[in-house]
Amino acid sequence: MVSTQKECNRFTDKDIMIEEANNDDELKCLSLKEKEEYYLFQRSRFRRSVRKTGHCALPRKSRNSRLSSLSNYLKDPFTYLVEIRWRNLILLYITSFVGSWFVFGIFWWIIAYAHGDLAVSPYAKTEIEPCITMMPDFISAFLFSLETQYTTGYGTRAPTTECPEAIFLLSFQSIFGVLLQSVMVGAVFAKLARPKNRGHAISYSKKAVICMREGKLCFMFRLGDENKSYVSDCKIKAWLIQTKVTKEGEFLPNYVTKLKVSADDAGDSIFLLWPVTVVHRIDTSSPLFDLSPLDLMKSDIEIVVSLVCTAETTGQQTEVRCSYAPCDILWGHRFRTILESDSSGFIVDFSKFDETESLDMPLCSAKQLELNIKPNTNGDINEICLSEK
Repeated sequence: MVSTQKECNRFTDKDIMIEEANNDDELKCLSLKEKEEYYLFQRSRFRRSVRKTGHCALPRKSRNSRLSSLSNYLKDPFTYLVEIRWRNLILLYITSFVGSWFVFGIFWWIIAYAHGDLAVSPYAKTEIEPCITMMPDFISAFLFSLETQYTTGYGTRAPTTECPEAIFLLSFQSIFGVLLQSVMVGAVFAKLARPKNRGHAISYSKKAVICMREGKLCFMFRLGDENKSYVSDCKIKAWLIQTKVTKEGEFLPNYVTKLKVSADDAGDSIFLLWPVTVVHRIDTSSPLFDLSPLDLMKSDIEIVVSLVCTAETTGQQTEVRCSYAPCDILWGHRFRTILESDSSGFIVDFSKFDETESLDMPLCSAKQLELNIKPNTNGDINEICLSEK
C-alpha cells in the first residue's frame, strides 16, 4: 500500500505507470529508463474506436470485398459524391461532362455516317439534305454534341427534319444534359454547404481531467467554439466503451455504457456562448466508481463524447465527436480559467484552452474515497483514511 503522504502528492499518469512497474515483481529489476519505455508501450498499444479528430477508427471489411463496396456506391451515388475528396469530385465533374460530350458525339457521327452525310461514308449522298448541316467529320460532331447538351444555340451546325433518329437523340441528350448538370451542381453545392465544415471550429480539450468538485470525484473535459457565428440547441452525450465478460462467459469487446454528463446545472443542454466544462459526476451509478488511477491506466476503457448542434447560419444540424483513452485522462488536474475581464467585458483566451493545473489528490477510487472520508460538522474533508481494513 502506498503511504498516505504519497497518496496526496502531485503526480502524473507516467508516475502511476512507473509506480505500477515498481510494484510488479517481474518489472522491479528494470531501470528507470526501461520503466519509462514500458509506460510508453502501454500508451501506444491502445486502439481507439473513435479518433481524436472524431472519425471512426474501425475499418470495415465487406462480405464480398470490392463488389459489395461498388454495390453500396451504386445504391446511393449522391451521398458518395458528397463524401469523396474535393480533387476526386472536381475530376469526376470534368470527366462526366467531357465524357458525355464525347459519347454523344460518337452517336451523332454514326447517324451522319449511316445517312451518307460524311465524305468517308461508302454510300455518300450529296444531293439529299443531311441530318445535321455542316458536320463533315468527328470534330464537328463533338462540337455539335457540346452545343446541344449545353443549349448554347446553333450556328452553322443545326439539325434538320431529314432523320427521325437524329430528332430522338437530340431530345434524349437535352434531357440527359439537364439531369447531369443538376446532379453535379447539386453535389458541389451540398459539399460546400454541409454542416460538417461548421463543426471544425468546435474544439474539445486534448486532455480530460479527474478532480474533486463539490466534494465528489468528477470526470471533466472542456468544449469551445472559436467561430464568430454561434450554434444553438446544443446537446452533449457521452458513452464509455469497454470489454466485458457476461455471467455466461460471453466476451463483449465493445460494451457501451451511457454516462450522465452536464454543463454546470444545465444538464446535457449547453449554451455554447463561451467554452464550457462538461462534468460527469463519479457516483455509485457511474462505471468509473470502482476505478483508481492505477486501475484506470491499466484499463482498456474509452470515453466517446458527441455534441449535436444547429448552425445558426444554415439551420442545419452537425455532430462533433471526440474520444478520451486512459492516456488522455489526467488524475488530480483541473482546467485553468480562460475567461478574462477588462473594461469592455469578458475576453476568451483560447491559448489557454488545453492548460491544466495539478492538485493534491488521493490516489484512490471514488468508492474508496466515499468509504474513507470522514466529514466534520461543517461538511469539510478533514481526514482521509486510505489504510486497508
